[in-house]
Amino acid sequence: MGDQTVVVFGASGRPGSAQLRQLKKQGFGIRAVTRQPHLKNPSFDEVEIVTADYADLGSLERACAGADAVFFTPPAFTDVPRALENVYNLGRAATEAGIKRLVYNTTSWHPDEPVGVPTMDRGLERVKAMESTGVPLTVVRPSLFMDNLLTQWVKPFLIEKDEFSYPHNPDLEVSWICLDDVALFMIETLKREEFLGERIDVGGPQALRPGEVAGILTEILKKPITFRYITPREFGERLYDLFKGVSGLDREAYVSMLEKHYIFKNESNPFLVNPEPVLKRLPVTLTTMANWAQNQDWSLEESERIGSVSG
Repeated sequence: MGDQTVVVFGASGRPGSAQLRQLKKQGFGIRAVTRQPHLKNPSFDEVEIVTADYADLGSLERACAGADAVFFTPPAFTDVPRALENVYNLGRAATEAGIKRLVYNTTSWHPDEPVGVPTMDRGLERVKAMESTGVPLTVVRPSLFMDNLLTQWVKPFLIEKDEFSYPHNPDLEVSWICLDDVALFMIETLKREEFLGERIDVGGPQALRPGEVAGILTEILKKPITFRYITPREFGERLYDLFKGVSGLDREAYVSMLEKHYIFKNESNPFLVNPEPVLKRLPVTLTTMANWAQNQDWSLEESERIGSVSG
């Protein structure tokens, strides 16, 4: 696929890094777009690196110029007030640049009709904004990233307190999926015209309750890991303390947003995804939680505390 160039936006984040890894393995030409080109990211090796600003249409068009496709993963917790504008601007720029396909990783499920939950409805609004630009589009809606376990809002608690703390009801079944498998789904849709205009839901090979995740981590980390349910409000407060400098929202607005988000998800459970319908159409071999976990670095270095935003 070396004759095709894919522009990866958000390339320095965890989702973008996974996309770079998998595109490299399949021989695509790659252009990595990042606001942090100084980062020592091994995924940047032998990749063209460019910078762009979502508020600057010219910079977005230059980033897309001459490429065949775009992979877009929106920042999950930053620039919240500008998120809709950012998506629309990228869609316009990609259209002007003649991009043949934009694959949009939403990082989370969203409904196909408004449900009255701000984060859910905004996800739908962003997809509709992208669709309105006329860019050739495929939307990939993942369940929940295994890689969240490596982030600054989970990993320190695993390592220092021996707890997997998350705002999931103890009986909630989740089809955790790793970011590299999400990237593979994105690549495979890119190869197939039939996915133009589609919204597809993707999840991992297992439906795991929180206690089962803790059990897998117990085996991998070789110490007892206990699941601790934290309320959606407590989780929102934890994330606000991490992202208050970049969220663009005040504490109560941010915390309330995430509280409503996880109350809704606990009740409706869009985290549970049957992978078989998509797997019949796309040749992706899914990674189990145990196989993914045993290949991660679980040391707690300062760089891991800082981490990059994921899903």
